[in-house]
Amino acid sequence: MKVVRERCIAGKTIDMTVKVCSGNHKRKRAPKMNITSEQVQKNNDRYAAKKLMRKINANFGYGDLHIVLTYKIAPTQKQAKKDRAAFIKALRREMKRQGIDLKYIAVTEYQHARIHHHLVINNINAEAIEKIWKKGYVKFAALDASGNYAKLAEYLIKETTASFRSDESSFKRRYSCSANLVTPIVTRKYVDESELFDDPQPIKGYYIDQDYCRRYEHPVTKLEHVEYIMVAMEEPRRFKKWPGEKIVTDREYYKTNYGEEQQSLYL
Repeated sequence: MKVVRERCIAGKTIDMTVKVCSGNHKRKRAPKMNITSEQVQKNNDRYAAKKLMRKINANFGYGDLHIVLTYKIAPTQKQAKKDRAAFIKALRREMKRQGIDLKYIAVTEYQHARIHHHLVINNINAEAIEKIWKKGYVKFAALDASGNYAKLAEYLIKETTASFRSDESSFKRRYSCSANLVTPIVTRKYVDESELFDDPQPIKGYYIDQDYCRRYEHPVTKLEHVEYIMVAMEEPRRFKKWPGEKIVTDREYYKTNYGEEQQSLYL
């Protein structure tokens, strides 16, 4: 049985996945399965949250902000898209004036509540933001010192899942990012299959976040996986790529096999 370990260093976190290579597992090969749209969407949402977590962890930290821009009068989707772009442009200009290079991740939600925008941005005083956003109110939440913002990433993906897949949506991407964000590197290495069954152990200076340590059967491939996140207790490792491991593409791709429902859904 071939087993691989994937590792991604992102800020104070190192997230790990140990899994059986596709086509290699301990049970006899099951009959060919039809992969439903629901299974594909569930997996894509899970992986989208993981990718967003990595991006937030790698680029933001203690004191940076999660802000929500609300409206007094609900706009159309097209107007909301223009409003968000105008806000980001004005915020970038204001931060540049203060000698700060704006970093942001932005999403817009409108399916479950009145339309509003979520942004994760680097730190700037609240007064400057409130002066720029004149359409309604601004809610502020500072990022904590943990360095692991997996819950925030999951929340943002959950908020936008229905909107993202709507044919009527003016927002065709789950989220938008500034071009200056660091993209974390994923590396892979073949390992002994014992890593799939032994309890994960943190490396020196890190602890394992038990809320994100799980064993599961992949919803599409049905293969065994172990996932966990290690978080630095003080200063994190400074290198981007783990020595001796091969860089791989950070992507999963699956498609359904149900005739008229056949589609390709990927991240």
